[in-house]
Amino acid sequence: MTVSAKDTVGFLVDHLKTVCSPKPRDGKPVFWLGAGCSTHDGVPLNAELLRLALPDDRGTWGSPQYRFDVFCDNLGADRSRADFLTPYVERPLKPDSPYHGLTRLMRDGYADVVFTFNIDDLLEQAFQEAGLREHRDYQVILVPELVPNVVVQRLSPHQGPRLRIVKLHGDYRWGINCMTSTEITQYPEVIRKAVEVWSGQPAVVCGYSFFHLNVLEAFSRTGSYMVYANLRFPDAPMVLSLMSARNPNSAWFVDGDLGSFGGFVAALEDGLRP
Repeated sequence: MTVSAKDTVGFLVDHLKTVCSPKPRDGKPVFWLGAGCSTHDGVPLNAELLRLALPDDRGTWGSPQYRFDVFCDNLGADRSRADFLTPYVERPLKPDSPYHGLTRLMRDGYADVVFTFNIDDLLEQAFQEAGLREHRDYQVILVPELVPNVVVQRLSPHQGPRLRIVKLHGDYRWGINCMTSTEITQYPEVIRKAVEVWSGQPAVVCGYSFFHLNVLEAFSRTGSYMVYANLRFPDAPMVLSLMSARNPNSAWFVDGDLGSFGGFVAALEDGLRP
């Protein structure tokens, strides 16, 4: 069944109203954030990042992504990579950033956990500006920096703060992140299983194209509903196939102005107002 972007937002708003709670609760949607969520605040999409960051070596063979992979692999995952990436990823949060709206939704109990494939710290900035304090009100789980079993422990809703930011591909500040094609080939089995379990819950995917092989292999094809919000309606088979597997009777896509991260979060907040 085909449904409109507006109908999909309405469906999600109705669900959020039924699961809202100041404590962890089964059935709350898990948000999954891609690069499209950070463009409002000035973090470039992948293609633009490659254009800006690649050394100007006209004699180098290969596509921009291949050249970027080789360059970053040679740098290694350490301070050298952090110094290289920081000028392109480090951005101050704008006053009208959509991350403020997502923070309010989470603070008010509509969601507890957000997984992000981004290496910026914009959501953490929004949490801090909202008066939330790390370790007391929320925790940040930097997956590449932790032993896999520790990641699973920190994901447990039965310990620690209710709010959790899970940075699956790490953070730019120490350079320990998954940025190259080699690094995003496959998660360790414990992490793959965790992604599968958590993505089987109600999933709200924003600004993400599913172009990481590790995510495609791990993201659950079964479980509860999936809502996919993006500025452009997807034409990639992997996204359409995943939606068909997750929602065989309804295609919960949100595109156009409502599908932008800012438009999507604003529409959710508007729908949830008394």
